[in-house]
Amino acid sequence: MKKQLLLSVLLFFSLFVFGQKNDSVPIVNTAFNPEEYLKYKIKYGIINGGYAEMKIELEQIGSDWYYHVKAIARTSGLVGKFARVSDRYESRINLYNGLPLQSIRDINENNYQRYNEVIFVRDENKVISLKSGDHKVPPGTLDVLSAFYYARRMIFKNKLKKNQIINLTTYFDEQLYTVKVKYKKTEKIRTKFGKIKCLKFIPVIDDKSTIKKEDDMQVWFSDDGNFIPVKIRLKVGFSTVKCDIIQTKGLKYPLGKPFIH
Repeated sequence: MKKQLLLSVLLFFSLFVFGQKNDSVPIVNTAFNPEEYLKYKIKYGIINGGYAEMKIELEQIGSDWYYHVKAIARTSGLVGKFARVSDRYESRINLYNGLPLQSIRDINENNYQRYNEVIFVRDENKVISLKSGDHKVPPGTLDVLSAFYYARRMIFKNKLKKNQIINLTTYFDEQLYTVKVKYKKTEKIRTKFGKIKCLKFIPVIDDKSTIKKEDDMQVWFSDDGNFIPVKIRLKVGFSTVKCDIIQTKGLKYPLGKPFIH
């Protein structure tokens, strides 16, 4: 479970994507800039566990431009001696409609390794997996990393209702994956950068959930137009995994500046 923090967070991010636009409809990006960089400190209880980073670069493929986004997590210190983790997720996202062209998952956790690439073929509504071949998918299907950036562009700017449940079917790990989350409230939380007004979300629990209680995982996104995750809490046994933002670069708006929905 400790080793799956980045995966849990990315899956949680992906839950917010609902009502996807048609593949050909441009989406105005009001949430992030190219060259944005986010860094997080991960702790297991009181023990420093490692770091996670998310960054964006512009990349041209043929005549089209894409956001090349990466999410990387590594253990360090005492935790790194017992659980060596170096996980990397990548997605190449169309600049105009927010949909991925390619996703990469590169997992290295002690003796466990897993690598896969997925190509999204929009005009045929299918994906091509390096490991398992072709799979039919619904129009507008996203991978877990591109879903997070899509949500920042399209979802978080809307005014959500308290306890509103959001459903999503997304493609992950060779299958369509359906999950649910609940918007709880807007509140101010303490961060390294001072108090920031945030949107708080929790997972919706069912018989298939790996998380057994709603409050076992909580995520706070800044309610400032950037909509970046600033704080994550995940209960693991008798301990709590903590993930807190410690560095930002290239944000579109000042961190913590109120956003009018």
